Amino acid sequence: MRILQSLEEFLYEIMGWLVFYPRALWRTLTRPVAVAVYTGEQLKQPRDEQFTEMVSPPLMLILTIVLAHLVELGTRNGTSTIDTVLGKELFSSEQMVIATRSVVFCFFGLFGAMSMLRHQRQPTNRDSLRKPFYIHCYLLAPFALGLAVASTVMTFAKGHWILLGGALLLLSCLWYAWAQTAIYVRILKISWWKAVATASAANLLATGVIVGLYLVVAGVR
Repeated sequence: MRILQSLEEFLYEIMGWLVFYPRALWRTLTRPVAVAVYTGEQLKQPRDEQFTEMVSPPLMLILTIVLAHLVELGTRNGTSTIDTVLGKELFSSEQMVIATRSVVFCFFGLFGAMSMLRHQRQPTNRDSLRKPFYIHCYLLAPFALGLAVASTVMTFAKGHWILLGGALLLLSCLWYAWAQTAIYVRILKISWWKAVATASAANLLATGVIVGLYLVVAGVR
């Protein structure tokens, strides 16, 4: 009976994702500031009453990474790996690929969240970090999906499709920069120029850390 009950809950969650994931993705894509406000309001509720209208932010990001990975697996060459001992371990299975990529994207969320706390002059702890990190998890979902589709198109397409992939890549980056800046303006109550500078500094720092980790994993000296 416990197995059947667990299966019942699992099937209900899966079916719920088919409703709540597209809703969360569309709302984040079209109204990122409203989603950021919604995230703050939901975190004030009891844990079992949070995010009842959409999937939770970390789950949203993980599901997007899974969806992006499925898009990649649909290509004829599959997933690329790094030919080092550590690289083979990190990409040894589909689960490890998804976990590794989720952590990589979370660096953008981590540094973005810490920059928000710094401007709000709040201490960085488990409670204060949750809200800005969750906000960035929502933002990173469309960004990650756009990058995955764009990179797949640019890798395996030919002719004008490569230009389309490049345009989608640029559009994804511009959307993420715009959404993050708009949220900083609303929540931090700062000017657009200061918000652009704050977001750019956080993203550049996250990119630097990711590139550094890649060089370590790839064994580049």
